[in-house]
Amino acid sequence: MYRHVHPDLGPILGQQVEGGLVQFRSIPYAAIPRRFARAGLLKELPQKNGDTCFDGSRWGPSSIQRLDCIETDLKWNQLPDQPSRTQTQSEDCLRVTLTVPESQLQPESKIPVLAFVHGGALAVASGERYYYDPSTLCADALASQNPLLFVSINYRLGPLGFLHSPEAGELLPPNNGLYDQLLAFEWIREFIAGFGGDPENVTAIGQSAGAASLELHNSNPRKEPLFRQSAVLSGSGSIISVQSPEEHHAEFCKMAESLGIDVTDRPAEDVARELLDLPLESIRDLALHGAFCSETELISDKDWATMRHANTLKPNTWLKSQIISSCTYDGSISYLVEHAKNRQKRAASFESTCKKQLKHPEDMLDIYGINATDSDEDALLKIGQVVTDAGFYAPAVSMLNGASESPTESYMVLFDIPNPWPGPLPQNQCASHTWDVVSLFGPYEEQLPEDIRAGVSAWRRLIIEYCHGGRPGKIWRPHERFIQRVGSSGLEQLGPAEVQALPAEKLLGLARKEGGEEGFDHMWHHTVRFYLDKEESQAASE
Repeated sequence: MYRHVHPDLGPILGQQVEGGLVQFRSIPYAAIPRRFARAGLLKELPQKNGDTCFDGSRWGPSSIQRLDCIETDLKWNQLPDQPSRTQTQSEDCLRVTLTVPESQLQPESKIPVLAFVHGGALAVASGERYYYDPSTLCADALASQNPLLFVSINYRLGPLGFLHSPEAGELLPPNNGLYDQLLAFEWIREFIAGFGGDPENVTAIGQSAGAASLELHNSNPRKEPLFRQSAVLSGSGSIISVQSPEEHHAEFCKMAESLGIDVTDRPAEDVARELLDLPLESIRDLALHGAFCSETELISDKDWATMRHANTLKPNTWLKSQIISSCTYDGSISYLVEHAKNRQKRAASFESTCKKQLKHPEDMLDIYGINATDSDEDALLKIGQVVTDAGFYAPAVSMLNGASESPTESYMVLFDIPNPWPGPLPQNQCASHTWDVVSLFGPYEEQLPEDIRAGVSAWRRLIIEYCHGGRPGKIWRPHERFIQRVGSSGLEQLGPAEVQALPAEKLLGLARKEGGEEGFDHMWHHTVRFYLDKEESQAASE
């Protein structure tokens, strides 16, 4: 145990961990007055039973989600089983966990802050999952004399975070989960100095859905800065679900009906009030993904999620720099989900989709070597690469191009360290989705194969130095593109000719050939996602 007296929040108990660190676990940063309501910033810590010291030595609750979601997360990301770490769930889930060097726990330290927004399709996960434990990262930073204060952020997920009806007024406002994140950054700015952090030197890091969230926060017009710089890892508006207010209302009605609530000729507010009184288990069991709502205060443009829009989107002027990163096999998430279905004739199905949706289908099939004679395993692996290039690499390029005309310095990183863990995905072959952030944080450090340790260390060092003001490579320019590749043996700066030679660039060329400025979106939404949605629909009907 470690007792820290915060100058504003008062005494807090923390848990000492290896590496000279202290964790202050599950500290409330905001309170939710009622289900589905906007949260409000907390400026003091709740006390129980007359205690004068807040107990931050234990894990508090995560957001409401399926009870088996930890096992599902490990499966879809091909990660080893984690040590048991009990975490309850509650609607009172707006918490942050801080990992701090014990030697820096005083306001005058002012060490850089790294604030993490987790992914999970806006439906599952928690910043306190074992595979997100940042202790190794923070210990390495301290040992290199570049200490960091790490903050993991929890926010509302699924229906509780994103259910909305424009007809229900303040009972169901849009994008609650995103507003939760804004409050977390506000809390960090106000209180992090009391833990030794520098509120003027905060790096936000988000992965997958968390990265899509940061893409929004980086560019949504706002005068007051949320953070100094960001690292957007394997995520964008293109991969997340974004719905119009009308689509959200239809989803609201569908959900209410599935819970036995009559919606026929009833005001949406009356239906919403019934949702407020339902047992929590009823909402948990729906296991619905969250969806951003466009045409709202946070997302004014109905086309925000398109790559065409990202190609013109400029970050706020307070964002000094950003890393935009993707993995060379982010399509692993689709591979692993599809692999579990054991479907047949994948190559023929994909070929059929290309012929229906593309003007030059043979070009697509030639780029990835897909033909009808492929085994289902081989076809799925190749299709996963298409998903990677169209759904992750192309949006990253679009975001970088959009930011290139702004004062924000933008850098591209390509994570190419293969996932070493056994599973359906070929072991030691694919730099899979989520493995980038897991390897960065280091929860499985003792189990890492020797041949990737140098690369993981270099990746970790790049982020640590970035938080301390270092440059992670050369600035991206649309006509002079540089990429920092993170491989098993370390870092490699790819110049314009090497970038142009990347396999993913062939797909971008085809996309432009197919639709010009609209080509990236057509390739992703109307071809690749069309195929994935078709497969999902067929599986559901069987």
